[in-house]
Amino acid sequence: MAGAEYTINPVLMGGLVKEVTSDAVKVHLHGRLGVITIPKGSILVGESQCAGLNEPVAGTEMQFYFSYLEVNEKPYDYDAGAIKNGEFEPCFIGGTIIEVNDTAIKAEIMDGLGTVAVPRRWVFTDVELKEGQNVQFYFSPMKISGKRDIPVESI
Repeated sequence: MAGAEYTINPVLMGGLVKEVTSDAVKVHLHGRLGVITIPKGSILVGESQCAGLNEPVAGTEMQFYFSYLEVNEKPYDYDAGAIKNGEFEPCFIGGTIIEVNDTAIKAEIMDGLGTVAVPRRWVFTDVELKEGQNVQFYFSPMKISGKRDIPVESI
């Protein structure tokens, strides 16, 4: 794969809230594509398309921009301004791989914006994946787009 050319682009995605703690929300991506844990402050309150649902609870449908991850040995000066300012648009941000196993990786998002755990096939790289590597990807704040009445165990 040496010298491969590829471009990562943000895509509007969805997921279901699995768990809510006092300061974080765990969202399982549709299609078993991964798990994102974000601070509650990264959820756009008041942006809900679902009447009466302004706080995430288990089963809440979330919408956000996300992309594949790319290993980058020379990280850029990333800007998470849109996430921190509550703008529903993708930011090109960075992170650090904190866990690698046979099937997935987990990366800590810059500036304490949470973690992303995705299958290895979601990571573009020319090198072997290992902890401590820098990654870059597109991400946005999340907004509530609905609610599903299904048992938490099924999410």
